[in-house]
Amino acid sequence: MIRLIVFCFCLLLALIAHAQPQNVWRGTIQNAQGTALPFVTIEVQNSEGINLLTSFSEEDGSYELTCPQEAFELRFKYVGYKDFILPVSNNFLAEITLQEDSALLDEVVITAKRPTIKREIDRLVFNVQDTPLATTNAWDIVKQTPGVNAIGDNLSIRGSQSILITINDRKVMLIGDQLKSLLEGTEGTQVEAVEVITNPPAKYEAQGNAVLNIRLKKNNLLGYKGSISERFKQTTYAYNTASTQHIYTGEKFNVSGSYSFGTGAGVRYNEDNVLYENGERWSSVMTRKNKIKGQHSFQAEMDVKLDTTLTLTVGGTGYINEQSKGDYEIPTLIYNPQDIVESSYTTYNRKRANMDTYTGYALVEKKFNPEQKLLWSSYFTYENQKDNQRVLTELNFKDQPFSERLFATKDRQRTRLAVSGLDYSIDNELSKWESGAKYSIVKASYLLDFFGQKQENLAYDPAKSNVFDYQEINWAAYTSYTRQWKQWQAKVGIRGEYTGIQTRSTQGGTNNQSYFKLFPSAYLKYDVTEDHQLSLAYSKRIDRPSYSWMNPAKSYYNLFSYFQGDPDLKAAISHNFSLNYTFEQLNIEFFYNKEIHPSMEISYQEDATNMLIYHYTNIDKRQTAGAVTSFAYQILPRWSANTFLQLQQQEDYFYGVDKQLHKNDAFVFGGRISTSVDLDQNSNWKAMLTYTFHTPTVQGSFTISGYQRTDFIMSREFNQKKWSANLYVYNIFGSDRQIIKTQYANQYNYFKDYMDTQGIALGLRYNFGNQKVKYSSKEIDMQEKDRL
Repeated sequence: MIRLIVFCFCLLLALIAHAQPQNVWRGTIQNAQGTALPFVTIEVQNSEGINLLTSFSEEDGSYELTCPQEAFELRFKYVGYKDFILPVSNNFLAEITLQEDSALLDEVVITAKRPTIKREIDRLVFNVQDTPLATTNAWDIVKQTPGVNAIGDNLSIRGSQSILITINDRKVMLIGDQLKSLLEGTEGTQVEAVEVITNPPAKYEAQGNAVLNIRLKKNNLLGYKGSISERFKQTTYAYNTASTQHIYTGEKFNVSGSYSFGTGAGVRYNEDNVLYENGERWSSVMTRKNKIKGQHSFQAEMDVKLDTTLTLTVGGTGYINEQSKGDYEIPTLIYNPQDIVESSYTTYNRKRANMDTYTGYALVEKKFNPEQKLLWSSYFTYENQKDNQRVLTELNFKDQPFSERLFATKDRQRTRLAVSGLDYSIDNELSKWESGAKYSIVKASYLLDFFGQKQENLAYDPAKSNVFDYQEINWAAYTSYTRQWKQWQAKVGIRGEYTGIQTRSTQGGTNNQSYFKLFPSAYLKYDVTEDHQLSLAYSKRIDRPSYSWMNPAKSYYNLFSYFQGDPDLKAAISHNFSLNYTFEQLNIEFFYNKEIHPSMEISYQEDATNMLIYHYTNIDKRQTAGAVTSFAYQILPRWSANTFLQLQQQEDYFYGVDKQLHKNDAFVFGGRISTSVDLDQNSNWKAMLTYTFHTPTVQGSFTISGYQRTDFIMSREFNQKKWSANLYVYNIFGSDRQIIKTQYANQYNYFKDYMDTQGIALGLRYNFGNQKVKYSSKEIDMQEKDRL
């Protein structure tokens, strides 16, 4: 790995040394007080005053552009300042000072209100800056994103949980509770938009049926600013989060950092039922309350402009869960065929868990000219988890004496991920070419120690213990080309990935896999008129099973239930097609998706042992077809609404325990409807009401009941915007309870699930530092600027 990084770095230095920019006009723009001015409009005009080219200054006030030969003068324009005209003669390095005009206000606000939901050629963009969601946190924003279903800690898009989560296009290793905690510690004011990419282009790694990219803001203000905030959430139990954020932006370097600390308790309610062929029904009721000692999330980043064309970025993130402590009492009643209780057992589970994960990254961006740039990026992630439990079972079976059984497990996991890649792009007004390569390596180890009862003590049981080692390497290269002409826009790309996997287990031996696959993608867009657009898209994707899913060790929940992975899991291949029609704020998309051998969790029961087993496996295939529509409309000047509706037919084909091929299908209707009101524009007082729903869905052998919830959000600013407060009422009617059922052949089991989502949250934030002059995000097409 070190050799690869050294090689890439040497290659980067060689390219920098041999590719010096030529004929480049560059300089800096400031006001009379010496403060740099970001996003100044720069127009290049000929001698007749015809505009040849438009550009914008960077966040630090610098600009760089190549003028056409017929260029006569540069015109600098900025709201609140007089136009500045600079004749074009020779290459120059100029420091431009703009003078305030007589109508300058005490506060300059550039407002460029964008549609909340925007359809682009390859993604759906959910802008949150002008909604009350901006005052919450990144997790609440993701849950409210159109096209994303969030039930508890599980996210899905179009019924699939195979999602690549990225933040500013950097892969996030966390899932479930850990991902939720990280995003809850990220203030909503840092989030610019969430991108739902159902047909990802070749630049993204091929993993996952869809990409969910959380796009964070870049600071646009020179100087220092910061904030401290407090958020109290009350469901059944309370959870409190305190956080702080600090940003300094200078002409040569930017520094930012944030930290959040959360503590409290959460609970999840379950009821498991298993019906056996002999007529018995085993019913367990579980209340899983977890006390969280402390969850820490932190981030730091520094940008250094070595010169006007070379930028170095270094940073890191971290998440620490000191300890989650749960003491569960789980009674199980056993009913005879006449539905009378004949036997019972009670499980007492003492569970302790903690984890920590850290990521460090470095980027070097070289701009050869305004159209060409090279980016070298590398990052390293380390994750460590510990999960210990002690399980006592009191058995009170019919015609058997009362007895007790005891066992304990210690589960330790360590994961290391290293990634390094190069990306090169040429971007001009009508075309864009991108190409790059990446290398990554993952090493994971899982150690499970099982201690069974031996007389009065616990003793190590090697037969139920296991050591599982996983290693995966991935070589990838891609190229893509975008072209625009007249009313057409096309984008084509191809990505090749070689994957090598090696697993070793004390219970399952050694297993090796290696394969090379190509992943094409294509997009075609036609502007029928200025307001009407049609587009087609196709992408091929892969879903590699998670490392833990391939662990063959049996991880016991209690005496009669365990989870087991499959070392022979295969990667799933999916083909995604879509047809889009857009008219102003209305978008309609028709889609078809086919997955071959998708992997997922299923459950099955063994009548002979009364064992309920949760198992990760490949099913035969999945097909999904349907339509999605989104529409944003302004009811009144201060009252707007957004709708996102989805219809789809989903079919899952799986081989059951009877070795027969079964079909599990559902016609699903769902969506999200939201409305927001500007109660007072001076204090930015806003209110938002959302309703989310979907009818029953399927997942392998599971049939999952329908879902609905209603949320209310309100936010307001005070004291010249130094203070802001928000109120979030979650799941007002407590209606997101679900039933997950398996029923085929001799299988009949179901469980009821409620994740304690009904509650209320209050947030308060104080802003300090340079908060006075605010600029909205640039409306120009710079979406790829912060891509890794």
